[in-house]
Amino acid sequence: MLLDGAAAPIAGRVMLDVTRDLTYSAVGGLTLGADPVAAAMMHAAAGQGRVLNSFVVRKEGKAHGLQRRIEGPDVSGQPVLAVEDTSTTGASVLAAVDALTEAGAQVVGVAVVVDRGARAEVERRGLRYLAAFELADLGLS
Repeated sequence: MLLDGAAAPIAGRVMLDVTRDLTYSAVGGLTLGADPVAAAMMHAAAGQGRVLNSFVVRKEGKAHGLQRRIEGPDVSGQPVLAVEDTSTTGASVLAAVDALTEAGAQVVGVAVVVDRGARAEVERRGLRYLAAFELADLGLS
């Protein structure tokens, strides 16, 4: 649904609403699961007259060019939100959090569209964890 032209804007607005109590200037996470979430949020924010940057965290730094692990605007010193489409173990989003922290970003929290069980692991790291939907909301267990 995050790549559907009609559903993505709605998902972006939902995620902005879920994270409304957090202050952040950029949103993103580990490619590929976070990319459509961040793009939807960036575009939904623009539709509300808000500037919200997005970034992509590579699984590994590039071996050529600028050799950046985080693509997009510089996140150093910036309050950022790490996102993911779904999260079961938290491994992907926490890898993004580690890369962001290493780059000097201030990670204000983690937000996912669907939590499949990662809450405890993310919160164990001392991060605020927000989810638009839990498995029970979807009739799943």
